[in-house]
Amino acid sequence: MTTSPDLSIDDLPDLSDPVLILAWEGWNDAGESASTAAQYLIQQFGVGSFATIDPEEFYDFTEVRPMARYRDGERHIDWPATEFVHLRPRGDERDIVVGLGIEPQYRWKRYMAAVSELVETIGVKLILSLGSVATGAPHTMPVHVRGSANNSALAQRYNMHPSRFEGPSGIVGVFHDHCRRQGVGGVSLWASVPHYLPGITNPVGAQALLRVVSDMTGLHMDYEPLERGIQRFHMQLEEALQENSDLRDYVARLEAAAGTPEPQAQQESELPSADALIADLEDFFRQGGDNANN
Repeated sequence: MTTSPDLSIDDLPDLSDPVLILAWEGWNDAGESASTAAQYLIQQFGVGSFATIDPEEFYDFTEVRPMARYRDGERHIDWPATEFVHLRPRGDERDIVVGLGIEPQYRWKRYMAAVSELVETIGVKLILSLGSVATGAPHTMPVHVRGSANNSALAQRYNMHPSRFEGPSGIVGVFHDHCRRQGVGGVSLWASVPHYLPGITNPVGAQALLRVVSDMTGLHMDYEPLERGIQRFHMQLEEALQENSDLRDYVARLEAAAGTPEPQAQQESELPSADALIADLEDFFRQGGDNANN
């Protein structure tokens, strides 16, 4: 029985000191790296969904549309609910729950109240959120993951700092502030992915996030399926570079900028607009089959 009208919990699993890992599609998910990482965890370890947040109060369904599916000889409608899945660890790892949804468009405070009730019900003391941000980093360099903690104890444990960002915030930042006020520890992890690949699923960023999650939770993962997707991703990018000299020049300039000691903001301001290159790349991936993460 829940007090939130939006949260449904079925068959509550027996959890011991669980970690909650959250990812939201949308503004916090450049290159879909965060949601891809969460989906990979569910595919590798998921037992099944045991709780959902009903989408009715939180989304404009003309913008975030339900999806028609055909299963077992019947047509079904999948609504964009936030789902919580229990992961079954291999060995003696601690219990983990993954929450995956879409950044809500309405009533964020009410939405956070529903998530908070789940947190309290299952006894979560640590929340890890996954995010990805578009930066001037070229795809030829390793993806950097930065983290910030919402309290001093976690910051000291993981050698992190509180976020000093000032400006418009997505659901990740708002939710971690909410958790801090509720006395729940949270760490926000962000993968920096190339800004010229915004509409292309980036499995490299997903893997970078998963490696940090593994280090923080002790969860051991098989990366081989993801590695195959990464190889296809890089092969398609190399083909695009061979066919587009403007893109080659643009990436070379990003590589040169990344190797200089100048502030990143100044480096990015000196680079030309990538709008045309972005359109070319998205067309290339669509024509060649943009299933690099499968």
